[in-house]
Amino acid sequence: MKANKVILILALICISQITWSANLGTEYTYQGELKTNGSPANGAYDFQFDLYSVATNGSSLATNVVDDLDVTDGVFSAELDMGNAFIGDQLYLEIRVRDGGSTGSYTTLTPRQKVTAAPYAQGLMPGTVVMGNGNIPMVHGINTATSGGRGLYGEMTHTNATGQGVRGESNSTNSSAIGTFGILTNSGATGSGVKGQNNGTSGFGVWGQGGSNATGVLGQTHSSNDYGVWAYNSGNGTALRTEGEGSLIEAWDLSPVNLRFRVDNAGNVSADGTFTSPAADFAELLPAKPGLEPADVLVIDEMGHLSLSTEAYQTNLAGVYSTKPAFMGGVQSDETDQDKVPLAVVGIIPVKVTTENGIIKPGDMLTSSNTAGYAMRADAHAPNGTIIGKALGTMAEDKGQVQMFVILQ
Repeated sequence: MKANKVILILALICISQITWSANLGTEYTYQGELKTNGSPANGAYDFQFDLYSVATNGSSLATNVVDDLDVTDGVFSAELDMGNAFIGDQLYLEIRVRDGGSTGSYTTLTPRQKVTAAPYAQGLMPGTVVMGNGNIPMVHGINTATSGGRGLYGEMTHTNATGQGVRGESNSTNSSAIGTFGILTNSGATGSGVKGQNNGTSGFGVWGQGGSNATGVLGQTHSSNDYGVWAYNSGNGTALRTEGEGSLIEAWDLSPVNLRFRVDNAGNVSADGTFTSPAADFAELLPAKPGLEPADVLVIDEMGHLSLSTEAYQTNLAGVYSTKPAFMGGVQSDETDQDKVPLAVVGIIPVKVTTENGIIKPGDMLTSSNTAGYAMRADAHAPNGTIIGKALGTMAEDKGQVQMFVILQ
């Protein structure tokens, strides 16, 4: 048996509107011509179709067997299903055939057939750039499933991969143009319009870049329970990072349109509202000796460093080591701040106290004691510069902590 010619018939269909009633599978129709001894074959034949990534040798990527396939005047048509083998790589189809119903061996038709693409199908090959100038999406992914799935999915799988899983670019000068746009259209839908996820050791889940008056990433939500932009990091990286020469972060109200929050390139922060924190003090980060703890009473030593108080009514009192400051001044970097501690300057903080000068009651002025790092109740005529604050709680035991209103005098 000899095959002189195998013909792949391709059909190009122009569709003006698409309506889905069921998901399209991975099956496709293969048509060819079979000849025996130079004449068109007739009758039933058993076929085996194997898909390869090389023209000769190699291992089969997928196999389809079709028994008793009718061949009329040499022409046959088979429905094949190679799964998701077609991902843009060059592939070859090897066909083997024998008389229908036979238990004998197959005859391999040579050469393997190079699988080619229909012209418009080339627009889905890796590296393809889809271009146009109409007011339409260049790539539009729609998923009509009731749960799960994705409208558009990009993935980088290699450990050394660089580039983008999905990239959208717009060169329009129109302010309404969007490089990549993700939307959930159903009011009852859950999920994300655009989701970026990075499971690697470096890089970005979503990277947005804008020009001189442009926005790198814009997030909007019309729901009271959702987020315009949600950044999540489960490792030691950064959940959200912004870079730019203008505003690093801006937050706007839509009705009326008004800038509410802004962080500029110099690190200046402006906001229309109020900053809130469960902590209640402002602290300044200052050089300190090692071994200090939150709530310690501190003095300024001869080197200008903070250290533990050791005597009653010390005139070099500085204040108290802030336990959890709401605002921190003097912060430079992790490297230069490692030998510094936060000294409470204004607000309400916990402080270590002792009753060596009597029970402490709310409203009592506090000063250093003879117990290192502890405050005590101050006498009415305490020397200037020895008062660190006013007690807001009671301490009747030997030692403990009370809340203190910072008053340095």
